[in-house]
Amino acid sequence: HHDDEYHESPILGLYLREGDENSIPTPLHGVGTWREPLDPTGSSKVRLLDSSIHVFAATFGLQDGQTQAKALRMLESMYTSSQMEKEKLNRFAVGTTLISESQGKVKPREEDVCASNVIATILSCLQALPLHEATYDTLIGVGPPWMERATNLLLRLLPSPSDVIRRGAAEGLSYLATLGVSEDAHTLQSTILHSLDEVMKGNTPGNQPKSQTDTISFARPGALLALACIQRAAKRMKKTENDRAVSRSVSRAPDSNDSGIDGPPFLIMMTRILPSLTTQNPEVGSHLARTYALHSFGVMVSNSIRISDETLSPDKVQIIWKAFEAVETSFLGAWSPAVSDISKGKEREKFASEAAFLAVLLRLMTTILPWLQHFNTLDRWIPSRFSCIASTILEWCGGHPVVLFEGTVFFERLNFYSNLVSPNSCCVTTTENTAGLAMSFLLSILRPPQSKVVADKEEDFTSCRGPLDAQRSAAMCLKALCSSCDFPNDAFLSFDLANALYSFLHDRCGRRSFQHFTNCRSLALSRAVTNYFEDCQLIETETISLIHALLKAQVAGRKTDEQSYICMRWLLSARSLVSGDMIKRGEQTRDTHIDFSVSTVIERAGLIGRRDASITLGHSNPPRWQLKCIAANIASVVIETMLDIESQTEGISFSNYKLAHARCTEMLREGGSQLYSSSHHSYPIFHIEELVTMACSASAATSNHSEIPSVQISGVRILISLFHAFGRELDFATNDGTYVLQQFSSQIISAVKHALQSESSHKDTASGHEFHRLFAVGCEALFVMLRYGFITDSIAMKRLLKPVLLSAEEVPFSSYPNTGENIFHSLSSKSVDIIDDPRTYPLFRISKLSFTAKVSVASELGQIDQTSASMVSDNLETHIIVPTAVHAAASAIDGFLLHTSKSNSDDESRSTAENFTGLTFENRSNLDDTVEYEIIKSWPTFAAYAVKSLLASIAKSSSDDDVEPSSKEWLRKLYPIACSGLRRAISGTERQGNSNPTKLHESETVALCIYSLRCFVMEKDIVNYDVFCPHELIDIVHLLTKSIIFSYLGLSDTASGSQYESFSDSRGDNLDLLLNQSCMLIEDICRNIETLPVKSTVLTRLVLEPLAAVQEHQITMTNDNIFIICSFLRSSQSLLKNYPAKEKATLEKSLVELTLSISKDAHDDIIEKINSTCSSLLKSCCEQTCMSDQEWGLVAAYTASNGLWDAWTTLSSTLPLTVLITSSIKAVTNSLAELKRSSNHTRALVALRMALQSVSNNDPCLICFALQHVGCEVLQLLRVYSLRINPGKYFDENRITVCAESVKVNMIAFQYLNTASMEENGFVSFLSALFDVLVEAISFNGLPNHPSGKNGADETIGRMCAQFFVYVARTTPAMFKSTLTVMSVERRSVLEAAVRADMGGYAAPKNDPAKKRLNLKGFVR
Repeated sequence: HHDDEYHESPILGLYLREGDENSIPTPLHGVGTWREPLDPTGSSKVRLLDSSIHVFAATFGLQDGQTQAKALRMLESMYTSSQMEKEKLNRFAVGTTLISESQGKVKPREEDVCASNVIATILSCLQALPLHEATYDTLIGVGPPWMERATNLLLRLLPSPSDVIRRGAAEGLSYLATLGVSEDAHTLQSTILHSLDEVMKGNTPGNQPKSQTDTISFARPGALLALACIQRAAKRMKKTENDRAVSRSVSRAPDSNDSGIDGPPFLIMMTRILPSLTTQNPEVGSHLARTYALHSFGVMVSNSIRISDETLSPDKVQIIWKAFEAVETSFLGAWSPAVSDISKGKEREKFASEAAFLAVLLRLMTTILPWLQHFNTLDRWIPSRFSCIASTILEWCGGHPVVLFEGTVFFERLNFYSNLVSPNSCCVTTTENTAGLAMSFLLSILRPPQSKVVADKEEDFTSCRGPLDAQRSAAMCLKALCSSCDFPNDAFLSFDLANALYSFLHDRCGRRSFQHFTNCRSLALSRAVTNYFEDCQLIETETISLIHALLKAQVAGRKTDEQSYICMRWLLSARSLVSGDMIKRGEQTRDTHIDFSVSTVIERAGLIGRRDASITLGHSNPPRWQLKCIAANIASVVIETMLDIESQTEGISFSNYKLAHARCTEMLREGGSQLYSSSHHSYPIFHIEELVTMACSASAATSNHSEIPSVQISGVRILISLFHAFGRELDFATNDGTYVLQQFSSQIISAVKHALQSESSHKDTASGHEFHRLFAVGCEALFVMLRYGFITDSIAMKRLLKPVLLSAEEVPFSSYPNTGENIFHSLSSKSVDIIDDPRTYPLFRISKLSFTAKVSVASELGQIDQTSASMVSDNLETHIIVPTAVHAAASAIDGFLLHTSKSNSDDESRSTAENFTGLTFENRSNLDDTVEYEIIKSWPTFAAYAVKSLLASIAKSSSDDDVEPSSKEWLRKLYPIACSGLRRAISGTERQGNSNPTKLHESETVALCIYSLRCFVMEKDIVNYDVFCPHELIDIVHLLTKSIIFSYLGLSDTASGSQYESFSDSRGDNLDLLLNQSCMLIEDICRNIETLPVKSTVLTRLVLEPLAAVQEHQITMTNDNIFIICSFLRSSQSLLKNYPAKEKATLEKSLVELTLSISKDAHDDIIEKINSTCSSLLKSCCEQTCMSDQEWGLVAAYTASNGLWDAWTTLSSTLPLTVLITSSIKAVTNSLAELKRSSNHTRALVALRMALQSVSNNDPCLICFALQHVGCEVLQLLRVYSLRINPGKYFDENRITVCAESVKVNMIAFQYLNTASMEENGFVSFLSALFDVLVEAISFNGLPNHPSGKNGADETIGRMCAQFFVYVARTTPAMFKSTLTVMSVERRSVLEAAVRADMGGYAAPKNDPAKKRLNLKGFVR
């Protein structure tokens, strides 16, 4: 069905029951025109009559023209005789008092059984006829004789008082008027149109007399409806013709520009309808005629003008404008005219009584809404007036379900076109906000019934506010309003709407059938009853979806404090609903003395949550288990939502106690009038005990001593969400390094253990399929507990692992099947229990297999600590690792194929997928949706685990092992799946439908596929080369760099024109894993490129492109992307080792320049992370260099000039020191001479000292050369730093290090002078200048236990100076004495004291007080 047919409204699709578009139960039913049979009835005569009509219609088209004419003549005579008998009865019954008094007890005049059966027969015949398929563009005159008779009979039935007969006759005439005939005045269509004109005048075929009342009241409405049906049937015929042309590949393309006006005489039919829209005749029946005229006008417009038309022709504009006028005049006219004097003053009652008129008026407004944008210049207030009209109608409609249904459709469409609605100062009702305008009547529809002994008003006597269709439409309209940004602000912060939905859901969720209810349908249980329960189930599902949409709408686009406030209110109300915690009667809910403290805010938050839940729990406490299940799911969703908010907001944490307490205190300090609001609210960490208790109680929920697995599943999911939120948070109370959740370890372990034991307990109940799901969720919870290191007790771990570890009987080894071989029974799992659900039973084995695979892969990827992984591996039997890997490989293949078949959009692929047979299941129809989802979701994990385990087993196996060939065959099948799955995930195939439950997280899928490929690359010796395709590996690397890494780095790919989508919008925990695995795969390929069928030159451009972008400052290096840059640097280093010799020199120069540029641009936060990688690459370039010494000398000078001392140190360890020092000594001298660059002095001195220590003793001249240039600067730095002259930024941090390195460099100079043949005077001059600086340093800083007392003094510096004096005195005592002779007395005394203190161990001076003499006279005997 096209969207135009339903005005693009999802609510109008409610008239089509679920599955109607594909309701054929078997392929055999698809032959012919099979339809769902009618509801069986208890009367055998009625069933016989229904069967007769079906047989009559099925065989009518097989007869010749004469027989068909006789059949129509028979129907006509049957109707004529029945009318004659009715006239006789009416003639004799006139004036009879008894009949007059009992007319309310007999059938009304409109229920003509014979006419209804005749209409049903004719319609069935026309629908079954294939004539329209062969008469396109063919003039058939007035048609066969049976058509003429059918036309006359339908025209006679058209003025019937019965709505059903009138509608059937109009529909039948539309079929006859559109049997392939288009434009000929002598055709059957023209005849029917001419006859309709006569019917509207009161005439009938055959000039049979009719009373004036019947003609005016019913003939005109029937004729108007027939005109609309003709237009609608013409459009349907045109659509069928276009579809046939496309399906049969006809050379003539379908007419996509057909507007519908060029089919039947549209304008002529419009001229027949318009007079009935403008009449003000107060005679009886005019209101019915106006209603049918409005409906027909709407049908004509919707089937002639397309919504997608960007421009409207003048004829279309005039038609739409007439529709505007018709709406307003009909609405105003419905209030003013009075039928009689009795009805004067009761205009509202008369207005509300015409439900059909109101519904048609709303539908017409809905129909013309899409074209209002074309009339903004003429009258921009039309949408505002429409909204006021709709509000008035819904206010006075009396709660009629049809009017309510049309009202929800109108407001849902008005919300879609909300940009057209403007505030209207002329309207009392505010029209600028569609949601605020429709909210009151929508909530009135969803209000649950409340039984009362004494009614306060008339509505209290009703058991329900509206039927199912009205309630479903209201829920869908509210969902559309929630998705709109036009939602009222006060409704976001108010919890009234959520409470109303909870109460409605609590009422509706009790109307649910048992699982196999539809299989028990019989004559006593009609299809209508089963449909009722299905509708109740749909209402429940849509209400649940509405609650989730409301939560999402309230949180989206708001400030962080408002988001956390809303989430906390949802979370605490859900906790109260699950726990049944409500405000008891007489309990005080208001604080008399408000104390603005954190504890009061926490208490108030819990009280408000209980109060919100009390509105629903007031109906029934404990609540229904369905409501508890939904509330638990909401709690889990809220926790995950708060985690997303926390990850997107810096400086805020909902799960850390100290940060949350500080934030709450800050909000209280900022002030506010309310104790609990968006400016003063609680956080989840303050209610951790309540949340854990709720989750554990829900995980073991029972009712009348019976397990409720649905609620238990929701409870375990809350535990999983709590681990995501608080798994890494330390316990704020104990502060002993334990996690906050470990204080509830006994409760949590018991809850998870209960879920894992469902495999053994599911046999005791009939609802085994829910226990299968419970076990799967329990396995997921156990994996999360291992991931966060929750379980530390080996005994508890062993008990939890016992139900989830696979046994040898569950996973027998199997080879990959050959063509035609069936190994389904060895790779599948079937239940031996006849009462178990076979469609969900495989969940047990799939969940166990998934748990084992996730633990193993997570351990390899670093997502789980090795302690937990080892505890699992210790309990796993070694001999079943290979069989488990084989079953994981089979499940991976099936999961990938299932996902591929679901992603295909063409009908042929979908039909093939329905009969899909896999390695682990016999037929896809035998799988439950949950099982299928679990296989599809886990296939990347299965593939990664299977590849890793099978490769490891082959590496450890012997050459004569029988398992090795089978393992290699499985690996051959897994490699293309990993490559294809990676491509499909990156290309966005999985993003085609956000509502698809099998939609995988692209980041996780790609990361696991990359890991599988890494295993193949690293174990290249095991796998044959024919598995790898050179072009495929290059394409994958190209794909990863362009679609993932470049997108993350912000590089645009304009050259390649790649069709793959960007992953720059990926968020979550898997993004880092994805980027890490992408980089590691490129590193592995580059590292093993010598043994892989890949050329290094092909990879060079992909590896160097992001590095060149960093060099050109297109990318800013940050802590987030530095690991990517380091990875590409390591990859380029591997490429350089195996690069062709002819082009290696160019690559080497580029890499050297690139390394120096990156090192220069790295700021202090990342310099430690990148220096080691850059140094390693630079060293690799130096070791096997193609560059000359002169070029390297320029590099050395550049590094020294720009302060790249790590690179300079790397060059000093690999290059000849003569080249290094001679080429860069000036730059080194200049760097040491700049006294303001304190941060540069330390690294420069360290690099210089290491280079001088590396100089061979055989080349003392190099040391002399270096010290002649830098000696003065080193001595100057020693004096500046030791005396703390002109301190600046980083001065004090580097002071001791600079002094120590300066002393070491001077010691190297001393050692050189001591070994070189130098005159004594020169040696003494050097020592004298050095000793003067050292003495000044000691005088300023003092010595240990001999402080100088000066500001900024450091005894460590004085000690190293004293140690230098002692070293010189012991090494060259003669030179030491000669130097002392040239020093001043003051300096020499300081020097001697320093030497004496160092040799004496810096003993503290003794200042003992004098002993008192003993006074003997003081003693008394």
